[in-house]
Amino acid sequence: MKRSIPALLTSILLLYTVALAIGNGNMAEYSFLNTNILEGDVFVIALSPPVEDIQINVETAEGKGYSSLVITNGSLGIPVLMGRVSLVELIPDSPVTNLTVTFSSSSTVQMLYGILTTNYSYYKQVSSDYYTFSNGIFVVLPPQTEMSPGASKITFILKMFSKQNIEGGFRIELPPLAIVLPFTLMAALLVYLNAYILVDTYYISIKEELSRARKLGVIIFVGLSILIMYWLVGIIFRF
Repeated sequence: MKRSIPALLTSILLLYTVALAIGNGNMAEYSFLNTNILEGDVFVIALSPPVEDIQINVETAEGKGYSSLVITNGSLGIPVLMGRVSLVELIPDSPVTNLTVTFSSSSTVQMLYGILTTNYSYYKQVSSDYYTFSNGIFVVLPPQTEMSPGASKITFILKMFSKQNIEGGFRIELPPLAIVLPFTLMAALLVYLNAYILVDTYYISIKEELSRARKLGVIIFVGLSILIMYWLVGIIFRF
């Protein structure tokens, strides 16, 4: 059976349009907007089971840099996502970072994402689901999503905050009392001794002229006390 050229061209164009529509239709898209992350923390995406053809695209504001790592077949090591997974890790260095992940899979994929941090207090209002590791705390962010087989595209918009910007100012986290107490007592003892020596030296100087040796001894003692106090404060806030 012969077909005319216009009919043949129409058939070819129709087949191309259908194929293009099917190709685009199979690309499931997921968007997660306004994910806040603290400066220096690691944004993590885990896909289970491992996926194929995984690629990432990162766009940053003002041309800022970033660090990224893609592991096609690894392990996250948490109970809710056992077995092998594909991992995407990103450390943004920009106030706003747009992360796009594309991949394909022949089976249903469970997607979990979160943040690896050493400052869980900044995320506890967002999620109470976290796991502790030797290199930090992994905070699982909602929602956990199941993705249908086929091609998928995930978009995240990350907003980075510095410690100074959180809660409107600079915050000092005090170390445990068991560490603070002994060093505080030592500092208080030094303050008392310095006060006693200075007051005693003052009253002696009223009655008689101080010897050069006594003046030198007071100066050395006060100077050493200041150095020790500086050392104690450094130890306390190191923890």
